[in-house]
Amino acid sequence: MGLGCWLLLAAAQGAEFDWSQVVQKARDRAAAPYQPMPAPLPDWLLQLDYRAWQDIRFDPNVALWAGQDLPFSVRFHHPGSIYRQPVAISQIESGQAKLLAFAPGQFFYGPGVDRQRVPGDLGYAGFTVYARNKDSWQPVLEFLGGSFMRGGAPLLPGGVRSRALAIDTGLPSGEEFPVFTDFWLVRPAAGAKRLTVYALLDSPRVSGAYRIELTAGTQLVTRVDSELFFRDAVGRLGLGPLSSMFWYGENGPPVDDYRPEVHSSDGLLVHAGKERLWRPLANPPRLAQQSLPVPPATVYGLLQRDRDFGHYQDLDAAFEAQPSVVLEPQKGFGAGRLELLELPVRDGLNQNVLAYFVPQAKVRGGDHLSLRYRLRWGDREPGEQAGRVLATRVARQNGVSTYQIDFASLGAGSVPPKPHISVQGGKGGEPGLQALGDGWRLTLPVEHDDGAPLMIRAGLLTDTGTRSETWLHHLGEE
Repeated sequence: MGLGCWLLLAAAQGAEFDWSQVVQKARDRAAAPYQPMPAPLPDWLLQLDYRAWQDIRFDPNVALWAGQDLPFSVRFHHPGSIYRQPVAISQIESGQAKLLAFAPGQFFYGPGVDRQRVPGDLGYAGFTVYARNKDSWQPVLEFLGGSFMRGGAPLLPGGVRSRALAIDTGLPSGEEFPVFTDFWLVRPAAGAKRLTVYALLDSPRVSGAYRIELTAGTQLVTRVDSELFFRDAVGRLGLGPLSSMFWYGENGPPVDDYRPEVHSSDGLLVHAGKERLWRPLANPPRLAQQSLPVPPATVYGLLQRDRDFGHYQDLDAAFEAQPSVVLEPQKGFGAGRLELLELPVRDGLNQNVLAYFVPQAKVRGGDHLSLRYRLRWGDREPGEQAGRVLATRVARQNGVSTYQIDFASLGAGSVPPKPHISVQGGKGGEPGLQALGDGWRLTLPVEHDDGAPLMIRAGLLTDTGTRSETWLHHLGEE
């Protein structure tokens, strides 16, 4: 949708604006040929260095709803550098939608930008929602770039993100990236506990309406409803994509850097029926994909379990405080599988990990899909904490990899648990089990060929039937 269509939105203020209108807009878009949005930015803004773009800061005194004694306010992001596509952002008040106008005077510009050259009708690149925290404002949710949503309380730089959809991710044909083109912010009532955001998604093969309800507190929760309308068939549809960064950790390999570990998440947590799975993340030598068949409505998340500053030593990134995110499906996640995609990286600047749900049913042109799920952002984990995996270490020598897996306590009891291990693609040696504080350390040697596919499942079981998490390890092609 171009700038001319944005103006039509502002002109159509006579009708009551609600969720049904956003859904109808998505349906109408999908019924028409795809129209890519124009990029009306001057070349000098497109070529702006990322650090220079970071020096452009929004004036909090002119934030949306600032000074109105409301529980939320909104600050906007300037387009430029890697954020090349302005989006239409409107406010809904008393049932009326009004386009929010960009103005250069809303921003402070650093030395790398000549304010006099900034057009007065650029539009915004995205926005950040702030929640009132006693006498201060705390950033809690950000929409910036593509279809990314990033949450936390407080919201820290970097960190795990949610995407609206993943289309043909990891396929030789190449990935299609749907983007949010329009947002509507519903003005909250005084004392409201929730903020509602509507969004319109578009790409060559799908158009979608999104309703995101934010609840801020000690844990940030976003409930997402979406109505998806497909113009054409999709080879691989990824629902509920979660993305993060993993460069290196305690599971190696060693990197020449002053920081012992660099990652925003260290594992994928999966609640697959009665079994809880933990898959440590890795930075593979080449693109790696792993599929996990899961029952319907499986809860999954990318977690940062290691909360010890000494394991990171980074005062700026604060990796030990980075939020985790857990997705709880509520509608539309039927039979299917989870996929974990890991890309090789040489630094900690880019997100290289993506986890998403692939439905078993194929998606064809003309299909309509309704989804509902909840995202929990923070440092809490769902479900039972007994026997969770605390650390993974590995050493490789003479064709044998020796794994050390630390498990938390499985609860009271003096009899040591028994290891339960499955190895595919290699030969497992005699496991060792030692007490480690209240928990246990499992040592497992595995003989296997370098580069050959390898799959290991390991866990602990007590005589009373108490199970630890199941630790997963995956190498090579499936």
